[in-house]
Amino acid sequence: MKMAVFISLGLLVFVFACIWVLTHLRYHIGSRYLRITLFGITLRRISLDDIESVSKRRPSGWTEHWWSTIRPNHRMLFIRRSRGLRKYLVVTPKNRYIFKADLERAMKRKLAVTETSAESMSQVSDCPT
Repeated sequence: MKMAVFISLGLLVFVFACIWVLTHLRYHIGSRYLRITLFGITLRRISLDDIESVSKRRPSGWTEHWWSTIRPNHRMLFIRRSRGLRKYLVVTPKNRYIFKADLERAMKRKLAVTETSAESMSQVSDCPT
């Protein structure tokens, strides 16, 4: 009888600990990467160059799930990557439309920086020495 009580209490504590950890996942959009962190430790890093599109529509195929909530129904964003075994990544930010706009803005900034550096490189290489 005592063993069953301890096992059930241990299972209950484990479930609550898992839920607590799950709700502390954070998403950070940097200048080069989208980072998924847990207590400040980076668990997953996706290059902004690798992201093709961001959508709220569920894709067909396998997805990599990074949920930060117990009920992700109306918070899911699907990120399509250009490379990798799993092309789709699911994140659940608190405000998905704001996060989507910020991520697309960061992707455009990264693309603009890449294009300007490519133009400066081509200008330098086109100059006779």
